[in-house]
Amino acid sequence: MQKKLIALAVAGLVSAPVFAQSNVTVYGIADVYYGFGKYDDNKFNGIESGGIAGSRLGFKGSEDLGNGLKAVFTLEYSIDLDKNEGVGTSGLRSRQQFAGLQGGFGFIGAGRQYAPGYFYVAKYDTSAIVPLSPYHKFVGANGSNIQAGSASRINNSVNYISPNFGGLTVNAIYGFNEVNQDENRTAGDLAQIGADYSNGPLSVSLIYSQVKQDAGSIGSEKYEPTRIGGTAGLTVADDTKKEWFVGASYDFKVVKVTGMYNSVEDADNNSDTNNVWALGAIVPVSAAGSVRLSYAAADNDRDDSDADGWTVYYFHGLSKRTTLYTGYARISNDDATSHSLLASTAGQGADENASSFVVGVNHTF
Repeated sequence: MQKKLIALAVAGLVSAPVFAQSNVTVYGIADVYYGFGKYDDNKFNGIESGGIAGSRLGFKGSEDLGNGLKAVFTLEYSIDLDKNEGVGTSGLRSRQQFAGLQGGFGFIGAGRQYAPGYFYVAKYDTSAIVPLSPYHKFVGANGSNIQAGSASRINNSVNYISPNFGGLTVNAIYGFNEVNQDENRTAGDLAQIGADYSNGPLSVSLIYSQVKQDAGSIGSEKYEPTRIGGTAGLTVADDTKKEWFVGASYDFKVVKVTGMYNSVEDADNNSDTNNVWALGAIVPVSAAGSVRLSYAAADNDRDDSDADGWTVYYFHGLSKRTTLYTGYARISNDDATSHSLLASTAGQGADENASSFVVGVNHTF
């Protein structure tokens, strides 16, 4: 017994400095909902994961290096609550994983990271991004990298976020496609920079994004456009896909209004431009509840198509961590295709309308 006590005491002395220097947090979101969707004669009915935020499990930590400098890391993985998929069953499905340094200069990190578009779009999309957001569906169909989805999670990236200067921050990221090194080392690389100003009731965000390509990479085994989301839409050699985004919101207390505009200049034969804009409102109706409204419209030169959609949501906070929600959305496809709502109703054709209804619960930890 005495030997065991001595061993435990020694182990405690050895491990104490490690725990004193490191700070690791386990966090996540558990979000599940019932959904019903239809277009034309096609219908979907079932339980899905990630209604107002993708379910996830994450680990983040920091170590104080002195003089205001910290080493930081984040490991975050997707989980599907409705089926046997996620960490430990279908492999690690990374949302983000990176290491970096943080201090008076801001933050700099390397790995798989969120682009500015992920954070900025999430601020202004009152329909909570998925699965009912028409804006999210429209910019996704355009191959936009400025969105709050997978296309804004950039592999092989270096990210810099500035300190806050009176409400103004700058966020820049560069993603290396890491292919075609013998012909053009920047083919498929993504660069994105954003500026966000948030002060009191006002928020304004601006983003510029571009993806480069060249003739030698098109159609070759070396070129893997899916490694950086959204680049699969590039079709013409020696061209660049360019994007612009502006978003703004103002909180009047009785209602918070938001607006977004996204423009994608495709790298195709005609350099067509695809535009999406959206307006939204959040109306508090009680201390715990709010109604969320949104409207979005798409105008695409690429295939001379357009579509619009709207949503109405109700959020009710049961606590700081648990939220009940329900919502309805409808998309009208005047000429456009592939603008569905719930994923299982994808594929409707021109002049077909899609609608979806969800009710679910979201818990953060």
